[in-house]
Amino acid sequence: MGDVVHILGGSIALYQRLYMGTQTWTARYKIRGMKGYLTKTTGKRDLAEAKEVALEKHAELTADFRRGIPIRSRTFKLAVNAYLEDLQTAVLTGRATERTMKDNKAVIDRYLLPYFESKAIDAIRQEQIEAYKLWRLTYWTTGPGATDTTRKYMRGGKLIKSKRPQKTQTQRSGEIFILKAIFNSARKRGWVKRDQIPDIEDDQRKAERRPAFTEAEWKRIIAAMPSYIEGAKGLLVEADRKMVCAYMQFMFETGLRPGKEHQQLTWADCELITNRAEVGTAKETHIHVRADTKTGKRTAVSSEETWEVLNHIKTFSPWTKPSDPIFADRKTGKPIKSFAKGISALLKTAGLEHDRNGVKFSPYSLRHTYATDRLIRGSVDVWLLAKNMGTSVEMIRKHYGQDEPKQRSHELIHDKVQLDMAAWMAILKTNPALAEEVMRKANAPEGPIYDPNAPEAPPDPNAPRKPKKFRLSDMIDKPKDPD
Repeated sequence: MGDVVHILGGSIALYQRLYMGTQTWTARYKIRGMKGYLTKTTGKRDLAEAKEVALEKHAELTADFRRGIPIRSRTFKLAVNAYLEDLQTAVLTGRATERTMKDNKAVIDRYLLPYFESKAIDAIRQEQIEAYKLWRLTYWTTGPGATDTTRKYMRGGKLIKSKRPQKTQTQRSGEIFILKAIFNSARKRGWVKRDQIPDIEDDQRKAERRPAFTEAEWKRIIAAMPSYIEGAKGLLVEADRKMVCAYMQFMFETGLRPGKEHQQLTWADCELITNRAEVGTAKETHIHVRADTKTGKRTAVSSEETWEVLNHIKTFSPWTKPSDPIFADRKTGKPIKSFAKGISALLKTAGLEHDRNGVKFSPYSLRHTYATDRLIRGSVDVWLLAKNMGTSVEMIRKHYGQDEPKQRSHELIHDKVQLDMAAWMAILKTNPALAEEVMRKANAPEGPIYDPNAPEAPPDPNAPRKPKKFRLSDMIDKPKDPD
């Protein structure tokens, strides 16, 4: 350690750690009323600049300490523990699932903690985030995972083993989301300020609009279903194809996620509800989604058509007990995990394997179609739609409703015209003289009809003159110029 420079009556001690090969000045702060010292680098090599930085930092630390704001840095590991506490609370209150808890903790233990563990949460800057992205990019090729023969990770709350990746992998958006959440937990506890949180974004992943079926495309799919079923060889294959068609109609009507949400559905999870309407009654289908899914337990509300689809499934499925899966394998009675192949075959029959942008349709296209259809036709509140689908408003706006402005353009124009007419009617009601003038000019005679084939005749001096074109704005009395 080099010479120590004391300023502010000994409350600040500046020194250089020459033994570490650095000439940057480090400051040790003594805050009145607080035990011990705080040590932070000034980031300056010039002593005068280091003194200026240290004095400003001492004043900031003193003010924070007097307001009760923690001024000792917390490590990234402590911030992780705080995040896991928040996540556990969310699990207990039904806002998150045990599956999410296990998956996120596995990501933290594998990637985030080994890299950031000992760093102070308020000292992690943008350059450290960018360095992490590069480190993560080569983790399995030249990094810490290069010597592993297998890769272990959590998916859906279960431990998965696979071969070590042989090529470079980008960091997944899930890791970026977890990293953001860790900083947010630290911010809520006052360990880091909002302006100290670096910009954490997954620049490897571009947000793309997901393919959805248009109204015309969905009609083509419905029209292709009979020929798709009739083309089956044997009754068993025919039953399988009927299930594919019923699955597509069910997912189109409910907007559920393909996978866990449809696999766990049993007949006991669906019920038909009758409510009073303005005229008579209205029926709706309630789908009770299980807790062990991506966003936890919820009730998805759908139309009566969904109940009709369920009744249709009962006509050909042997598994119809309350505890049986709705989409059950005809031989084993276990849930059908994926309908991807069947849907692909049906879309091929309909000639609709890709959307207009060349993106291939998938089972998830049914969920996207549901969201887009409700936004366009139902005029549903976005928050309510997100709640029913088990997602966020941000995701709705980011991924769904591709054609909403185009398909609802009549509303945009119609509302503007209605607004203008309403404004003019209000003016006319409050100004009877103006209203009378408008009616008089509107009913004024137009004069003789012009015939282009008639022989040219001299003008008639007694004929009424053609009325001059006018606009409604011309009828408003303009203020006279002062004399």
